[in-house]
Amino acid sequence: MATDNNMTSVLPDGTLLRSATTTYKIVRTLGQGSFGITYLAEMNNDGTANASTAAVYVTVKEFFMSKINGRKGTAVTNSDAEGFFDYYKKRFIKEAQNLKSLNHEHIVKVAEAFECNGTAYYAMEYIDGETLSGLISRKGRLREQEAIGITLQVADALSYMHNRKMLHLDLKPSNIMMRNGEAVLIDFGLSKQFNQSGEPESSTTIGLGTPGYAPIEQANYHEHSGLPATLDIYALGATMMKMLTGVGEMPTASDILNDGFPFGLFAQAGVSEKTTAVVNKAMAPMSKARYQTVAELAQALSGKTEKDNEETEIKTNEKKTSFGRIVSTLLTIVICIVIGALVLNYAISSCH
Repeated sequence: MATDNNMTSVLPDGTLLRSATTTYKIVRTLGQGSFGITYLAEMNNDGTANASTAAVYVTVKEFFMSKINGRKGTAVTNSDAEGFFDYYKKRFIKEAQNLKSLNHEHIVKVAEAFECNGTAYYAMEYIDGETLSGLISRKGRLREQEAIGITLQVADALSYMHNRKMLHLDLKPSNIMMRNGEAVLIDFGLSKQFNQSGEPESSTTIGLGTPGYAPIEQANYHEHSGLPATLDIYALGATMMKMLTGVGEMPTASDILNDGFPFGLFAQAGVSEKTTAVVNKAMAPMSKARYQTVAELAQALSGKTEKDNEETEIKTNEKKTSFGRIVSTLLTIVICIVIGALVLNYAISSCH
């Protein structure tokens, strides 16, 4: 029997989940979406959930399609006669395996994927902090330099993913955790891995994303169109808008297309023209008008390019060389003075 998204189908606290090597004990439910339920769990890798060693907490995500799945005891049931559940469960496992291969300080670490209770799960590190969304709500909006710092951290993580032919596809403040002031990307429910031909490996559709953070073309994206990094770039620009302005309701991509970019919001928040221009370009309605790589956005935001970095390195080397020459010259002068003094002293001694 299908259930609605009202948290009635979650696993009870204390439920044990077992993979081939690890036992997870559900502590509490963290959240539920259309395609999954997320739990805080206590992990032990000795086959029990009550070991005397210190508890290790992780986040466990359960594949659960709220429109077709139900619950009988701890087992997941489904009313799907067309095979959608089995198909997307395989994709869920594949995506978890792709995420497990990522190793970046600003991306949540996935430990393993496993099956039990008639569905699939994957375990990842638990980040004990607040979401970027919570931080924005608490502060109203972020200072420009703080927002830029967070943006550059997220951009570094996205570049890492894109270089490995993976997109996030649902970037937004609620999918970014803050850990000791550092941003960490989480919730890759819509993420896609692409092969060398630019075709998605994990499913046939991209997913609509979140209104306000997804560009218009994301809903109409077709396979064989390459790796559309500009989808994540738009979402990063929208995340910047939220951080910098604290706007209550994000304008959708259609709003920006029809009404134009909301420059007034940035002016009211005292955001610099340079940073506003970066967000404007990142959120351009036409994908070709956006930054084509996250690295380009980061360079525009930081004001540094690869050429600048090369020139800085050259100048640094030149300074080191110049300093070395000065030291060498001084040493030569000192040596000459010492030798001269010795010669003079010898000459005076000889006269006497």
